[in-house]
Amino acid sequence: MAGTRTSIAEQFSRTAVGTGVAPEKQTVQPQVRREAEPQIPVFRMPASQDRAERLAHCQGAITCADAWAQTATEAIQQQYLLMVSGAYELVREERLWEDSGLGSFDAWGKALNGHGADYMNKVIRIGPVVRALAPVTKRQLQEKPLRPLVSVQRDHGDDATRACWVAAEEAGDLTYQGFLKAAVMLGFKVEVESQPRPSAAAIDPARLSLAALRRLSTSDPDRALEACSELMRELTALSAEISQRSGQPDA
Repeated sequence: MAGTRTSIAEQFSRTAVGTGVAPEKQTVQPQVRREAEPQIPVFRMPASQDRAERLAHCQGAITCADAWAQTATEAIQQQYLLMVSGAYELVREERLWEDSGLGSFDAWGKALNGHGADYMNKVIRIGPVVRALAPVTKRQLQEKPLRPLVSVQRDHGDDATRACWVAAEEAGDLTYQGFLKAAVMLGFKVEVESQPRPSAAAIDPARLSLAALRRLSTSDPDRALEACSELMRELTALSAEISQRSGQPDA
């Protein structure tokens, strides 16, 4: 009837809610049930007066707290990467750092929180990978091991990225090599960034020790040989210089 007013309560009573109404016609969507957050562990005094049982109770509490803290830390780190990768990218792409009065993206980042352009660019690069993996893992995600998945996500999408993660996880190898192997085994072409190889001259021969050279020889024999040659040249020159000063003939 014209002029009839409807109360708020009556309006809500007519609102379409529930599974009996098609989703597209529901004016109020039913709430999605969220997964319960893990309970923060609380220490409770043991009931037993036996010393061995009291010790076991305390050890169990500490182990439980360690596991909870590790899980919480990994989840927080993942959320941190999800948040800052998008923020860093926006500042870089729109050159918003210019409004800060600083001379570069690098200078802005270092002034803000101590992170330079190299770190920020790495976080931006793995941002899509972290977002793709968020539904399947709460582990702490780090930039370097995830590098093989950057091109997988870019060229093949989120499902392919998650498939690589699952394969590497099942193999028990969540490392750079593990993700690279998983991607190759699944038939995805991986774009591996070439890393500049440091020259032996970049190593200060005076600061090298035999132990350091032995360690280097196991990981990079060619570089170790170059370092040895450089060290031998330096030692030969130094020996000649000392002999000249002391008046002793060269050996």
